[in-house]
Amino acid sequence: MEQTILTAVSAVGFPIVVTFYLLTSFQKSMDKFTDKLGELIQELRRFEK
Repeated sequence: MEQTILTAVSAVGFPIVVTFYLLTSFQKSMDKFTDKLGELIQELRRFEK
């Protein structure tokens, strides 16, 4: 794992590697948020009836 990170940093640069890491972790957070939002919408529709 460390070797892969070091290779990526030397190939494309530190800022690009950090940006890629942050975007992938942000995407995971957004996926969780979307799932929870969908659950909330379903609950609100149940109360609407």
